[in-house]
Formats: sequence, C-alpha cells, structure tokens
Amino acid sequence: MILEKLRTPNGKKFLLSAFVVFVIAAVVVGRATFGGVVREYNLPYADWTTSMFVLQGAMVFVYSCIFTLLFAIPLGFFFLGSDNQR
Repeated sequence: MILEKLRTPNGKKFLLSAFVVFVIAAVVVGRATFGGVVREYNLPYADWTTSMFVLQGAMVFVYSCIFTLLFAIPLGFFFLGSDNQR
C-alpha cells in the first residue's frame, strides 16, 4: 500500500522533497558541527585525526536523518494524504 502511494506523482514529489530536506539538514548540521569544532577549539582541519572526521560525519548523518524524519511527517500529510482533504 505504501509502495503504491510512493509510485504515484505525489509520492515522487514526497520523496524528492524528503531528499531536499535531508540535503539541507546535512549542510546546515555539517556546517554547525564541523565549523563549531574549528571555532570552539581552534583546531584546524589539518590537525584532525581520521576518527574525528568519522565521528563528526556520523553525527551529521544521524542528526540529518532525524531532522528528515521530523520534516517528513507534515510532508507526508501534504503529499500522501487523501485527496478528499484538498
């Protein structure tokens, strides 16, 4: 049932909008996370270890997924809701 809704034109719009939300969240959270470490600790990227990049990247990924899920709820109602509500 859900896959059938996602194959409709509105379902494709929903997936595209969720992807756009993920990209925007990743850019904003990534800038805040990586830039925050550089500014707060005066630690340039050249001094970072590989594990620091991996941990910060994982944190950006997790937070971006959470923001995407939170914003997908109203997007789902808007794009995948019943046509009677419009």
